[in-house]
Amino acid sequence: METADTICRQVRVTPEDGLHLRPLQLLVRKALTFSSAITLTFDGRRADVKSAFDLMLLAAPTGAILTLETSGPDATAAADAICELFQTGFVISGSEVH
Repeated sequence: METADTICRQVRVTPEDGLHLRPLQLLVRKALTFSSAITLTFDGRRADVKSAFDLMLLAAPTGAILTLETSGPDATAAADAICELFQTGFVISGSEVH
């Protein structure tokens, strides 16, 4: 029986207002394109990245270091895509998210 891959990475919150509505929306939209489970952990709280409500409860401020964990058949691709959002500061179509 084949086991699913589990990937763990660290990401930093870069938007000046922390993880507010717009970055949360982008995270959820991206996460929903993958079948893997995707979670972020901060300050003892764990959030399903496919749930905007869960992400809001993280209350992650600018500069916070979060632990990203993906588990499932497309775990590596999911981790890469979520990390890219954080690395680019949630820049979409040439405009930065504030």
